Amino acid sequence: MKKLGLLDRLAEQHRTFISNLRLQPNLKWEALGDLYHLEDKEQYPLKEWEEAVSYLLGCEVRFANYEDIGKSLKPFSLKLR
Repeated sequence: MKKLGLLDRLAEQHRTFISNLRLQPNLKWEALGDLYHLEDKEQYPLKEWEEAVSYLLGCEVRFANYEDIGKSLKPFSLKLR
């Protein structure tokens, strides 16, 4: 069985379509927070992380390494309610 991609995984987790993760702001922030909290980030290639985060943010994102991912996504891990 093929492993789910990052965006597929998020969409499944939130029971929605990938496009909604980008179009609905509250879902987008939650999804980015989920990515921050994801254990074992190395199970996905850096390129897939870049594509997923770039898609959600609507701009090009680059990560030099896995540590970068955590630093970049940390603001989204804080629940602003």
